[in-house]
Amino acid sequence: MAHGGIQFEGFTLDAAQRQLRRGDQTVDLSSRYFDALALLVAEQGRLVSKNRFLDEVWRGVPVTDEALTQCIRTLRRQLGDDASRPRFIETVPKHGYRFIAPVTVNEVKQGIAIPANRDFHRLSIAGTFGGGSRA
Repeated sequence: MAHGGIQFEGFTLDAAQRQLRRGDQTVDLSSRYFDALALLVAEQGRLVSKNRFLDEVWRGVPVTDEALTQCIRTLRRQLGDDASRPRFIETVPKHGYRFIAPVTVNEVKQGIAIPANRDFHRLSIAGTFGGGSRA
């Protein structure tokens, strides 16, 4: 079965289904961590600041810096990434993080995944954020 979504190095991020898959296997991520990864991937190649994570992923819920650090650590572990030699998530010290892997955006039309013929940054992932609890 073909899936739409965003593909990078053997992974598919399906915002509509709120799933990350490695091949045919679902990768277990909490809702907030999924939102953080979706934000990073949506901004592929661009810096995402700590404040932006707090605004868009934690939506104003007060958290410590350690919460974001733990989120990125978990995402790296689930992706098989290494902070010292990143393939996916690059740390920009004192500023934030950047998703550095090349991505391919696919759309599903009549059950067939077709590479989208538009700028990735214009892709709407509406509905992706806000799926998590506020706890």
